[in-house]
Amino acid sequence: MSFVGTRPEVTKYVERYKPEYNATLLMPAGITSEASIEYLEEEKLLKKPGDIDKIYLEEVLPEKMQINLNSIRNFSLPGDIITMLRTAVAVCRRV
Repeated sequence: MSFVGTRPEVTKYVERYKPEYNATLLMPAGITSEASIEYLEEEKLLKKPGDIDKIYLEEVLPEKMQINLNSIRNFSLPGDIITMLRTAVAVCRRV
């Protein structure tokens, strides 16, 4: 595990990944990521009426995967430091 890295989804969602999403499984899991910051309050998005799994698979997951893939493509130590700082700010704002 690393401080910054993609967070794998639960198995039932991984099984439905598009082929390009599998790249996120090759990286060490992280405590935080840009997708984690962006979706810090994900549970609010999933309170919409309807099938939660469908909403997650069609709306949330594709956006999270694009953020994760961009993070992999643009990996850098300064970028990871910025992500850690953004995480600290996001958590402090939530408290």
